[in-house]
Amino acid sequence: MPVSSELLEILACPMCKKDVEYRKAEEFLVCRQCDIRYYKERFEGEVCPKCHSALEPIRGEVLVCTACKRWYPVIDDIPHMLPDELREDLA
Repeated sequence: MPVSSELLEILACPMCKKDVEYRKAEEFLVCRQCDIRYYKERFEGEVCPKCHSALEPIRGEVLVCTACKRWYPVIDDIPHMLPDELREDLA
């Protein structure tokens, strides 16, 4: 289920406080061992930088900040909008 337009109106980037844009079907690389998603548009590599396991391609939803271009995955219909210091997926 896509993120509702009402929710998008109140969500803001936790880092710069600007608006976020919803993207429905983006490419990710996922490490099943660490349970971390890497946004393929911003990540180069085929192995997890944390555990060195092979990454698996998947498609998923993402919110991208319109100003600073930070990205936040939407997992099981929940936007994971953590500040940079709490994220493991910013390799």
